[in-house]
Amino acid sequence: MKWIHRLFPRHGELEKEISQASSRVAISINRYKNMSQEIQAEIERNRFAKYLVYDKGDHHGVH
Repeated sequence: MKWIHRLFPRHGELEKEISQASSRVAISINRYKNMSQEIQAEIERNRFAKYLVYDKGDHHGVH
């Protein structure tokens, strides 16, 4: 691993940037999942789910 740092001095910086980006993505995904669960729970509590129409987005390119 030391030879990588000698040949590519920015390697450590890039590793750190990738790690930080990965952490940000994981946090965003977790927030999205939590929000989705909260919305689903609210729909259940209000008992209006049977009136909703869900669009799965399977119609790409169709107008």
